[in-house]
Amino acid sequence: MDQVSPAPAPLLVAAARADEAAIRKLLKAGEPVDGGAGEGMTPLWRVCASQAPPERRIACAKLLLEAGASPRQAGEGGTTALHQAAWRGPLALLELLIQHGALIWQPDQRGKIAIDYARAGPAADRKQMVELLDRPVIRNPRFRAAVSAIQAGDLRSLNRVLDLHPELLSERAIEPDCYPHDYFRDPKLFWFIANNPTLMRTVPANITDIAKALIKRGVEQSDLDYTLELVMSNGDTNNKRQPALIEALADAGAQATPQAILVALAHGGCEPVQVLLARGLALTAPIAAGLGRDAELAPLLTDASPEDRQAAFGLAVINGRVAAARMCLEAGADANQFLPVHRHSTALHQAAANDDVEMLKLLVAHGARTDALDTLWSGTPLGWAVHTRKAKAEAYLRSLESPASTS
Repeated sequence: MDQVSPAPAPLLVAAARADEAAIRKLLKAGEPVDGGAGEGMTPLWRVCASQAPPERRIACAKLLLEAGASPRQAGEGGTTALHQAAWRGPLALLELLIQHGALIWQPDQRGKIAIDYARAGPAADRKQMVELLDRPVIRNPRFRAAVSAIQAGDLRSLNRVLDLHPELLSERAIEPDCYPHDYFRDPKLFWFIANNPTLMRTVPANITDIAKALIKRGVEQSDLDYTLELVMSNGDTNNKRQPALIEALADAGAQATPQAILVALAHGGCEPVQVLLARGLALTAPIAAGLGRDAELAPLLTDASPEDRQAAFGLAVINGRVAAARMCLEAGADANQFLPVHRHSTALHQAAANDDVEMLKLLVAHGARTDALDTLWSGTPLGWAVHTRKAKAEAYLRSLESPASTS
């Protein structure tokens, strides 16, 4: 006898029709806004994939989002509501989803992101959607020409543009309001030399010369400092231009703020910090912990503020420094605080993502909660281990659910 598939939940049916009145009634009756377990596509996903008129889809998406629907939850093929909206449009639906936390870089199971769907899709406003999704959004053609010259290593063209339009060095590329105020929102021209975010597949061999040419024209102190932070934290350990660029920025007076150090070490930027230490940067507890300089860490923790102890602990965990993490915990660091960088996660989440069982055991022994949820994906440390396919971390965390099998 053939099995009969269960009928879809009423909220999913209403969402697929973009029936605002029915959705409102079902939500008021207590239907879960993201659908039930095992239902696959969420109501928001269904609305964005619906063939209903755009104004109805937008109204229903707004209703669901304001009721707490997650725009990041994946459905068929790992696609999100944003993938569906990028394929079908309209632009206003994309903006709405992004305003409520949809991530333009979240891939489907094939590695395709929203802009790929927009480029291939049939939407009437496809061109506008592609422009919106192609961050950073640069609408000033002169500013874009200057950025293109930097990325091509074309110093002659860059000088030509700036000779005609020197104001570009102090202006910002103002992006659409739907985007959050993240670290590269409304960028300045000088920031682009850092390649953070990664916009150049290959950093030009003359990037340091380009930086010096821009500095000679006059770069504000705040831009020098922030660009140094971007260079230090770009995470490209194969970037052979990075040390010389850091030296050039430091020679021009760029100062590494505590935040810059924190972000750099949280993104694998040990070498940039070493460069600055060699130039006289003071060793602090967070730096010593992140670099694993345990002998120097002990006395530094004695006089460190609670914030510095917590930062040191976070950097020790992220960089797999078990001894340093233990020292920080013994000095009073909290194993359950959200981290000072990668702030959506706890130490246990990061250790799981690192497949670092020794660190996991240390954290659990100091009371780290295995049921803690990150604030970006609402995932547990075990969920992170499963998602990132970290088999050792997954096995250990599952063993905690069966105390009798724990060694």
